[in-house]
Amino acid sequence: MNKPLFGMAGFPPNFFDSPLGKKRDNVFKWAVEQGIDAIELQCTYGIRMTDEQAEKYLELAKEHNIYLSIHAPYYISLASLKPEVVQRSKAEIKKAFILAEKLDISRIIFHPGGGFDGDREAGISRIIQALNEIEKDLNTDKVRIYPEIGGKINQLGSLDEIIKICKKVKYARPCIDFAHLHAREMGSMDSAEKMIEVLKRIEKELGREILEETHFHVYPIEYANGGEKRHRAYGEKKESDQISLFGEEDEYLPRARDYIMALKEMNLKPVTICEAHDTQDEGAILMKKIYFEK
Repeated sequence: MNKPLFGMAGFPPNFFDSPLGKKRDNVFKWAVEQGIDAIELQCTYGIRMTDEQAEKYLELAKEHNIYLSIHAPYYISLASLKPEVVQRSKAEIKKAFILAEKLDISRIIFHPGGGFDGDREAGISRIIQALNEIEKDLNTDKVRIYPEIGGKINQLGSLDEIIKICKKVKYARPCIDFAHLHAREMGSMDSAEKMIEVLKRIEKELGREILEETHFHVYPIEYANGGEKRHRAYGEKKESDQISLFGEEDEYLPRARDYIMALKEMNLKPVTICEAHDTQDEGAILMKKIYFEK
C-alpha cells in the first residue's frame, strides 16, 4: 500500500438513513462522499452473492475506487473433530475464494473459531492441515486467507495461534483485531506502546513483508471474564465496571489515536476496517482524520 486505507464493515445505519440508502448499490458512492476508502463485505452467514451482483459490485468498486475485502462465514470450523463439519468448512472457504476472484478481492478474513474439544494445539494443527489440503484448489497467487484474532478466550485465535497458522500456511496472513485482542487479554491494548509490541512481534516472527500485508480491525469493545461481550462506539462511556488487569478508563478501548500512533511508529500503511457498533463509518473516518491531521 502506498497509503493507508480506512474502511467499514458492511452497511452502517448512517448509509440506510441517507438519501442514497434506499438501494444497496449506492453504498460505494455514499462511502466515497464520506471519505471512506474500503468496505469489508460481510458474508458471515454464508456466501450467497449472485454472479450478477458480484459483477455490479466490481464495477462500482472500481468506479469509486473502493477497496474490498470479504469476511467469510462465522460457522467455518476447520478445527472440528467432525469430518463432515471440516468438509463443509473447506467448501465455504472455496466458495469465498471463487467470490473473491469475481470481485477482484485479495483478502478473505475468517475466524479460527471453536469445535476443537479443549485441545488448542490439536485444533490449530487441524486448521493448518485443512488449509494446506485445499491450497491446490485455490487461487493463492492472488488471494490470501486471513485468520482473525478471536474475541473470546474459549475460541481459537490468540496472537500466538494466529502467528502459528501464518507460519505453517504460506497463503495465510494475520488479521489483527485489536479489539478482540484487548477483550481476550482483559484490557491489554490500552496504549500505543502495547499495540507497537504486537506489531513488532509479527515483524519478528513473520517478517516485515508479512507485517505490511497484515489486515486490521480496530474499534472499542466491552468485555467480561470470558472475553468479548459487545462492540462499542468511539467515545462511548462505560455503562458498567470493566475488570481490567491494566488500568481503568472512562471510555471503551482500544483508542483510535493509540492505534494511529502505533502505525506511524512502525511506518505502516495498512488496510484498517472499523467494526464499531452501528458507527463503523464514523470510526473509519475518525481514524483517517487522526492519521492525516497536521
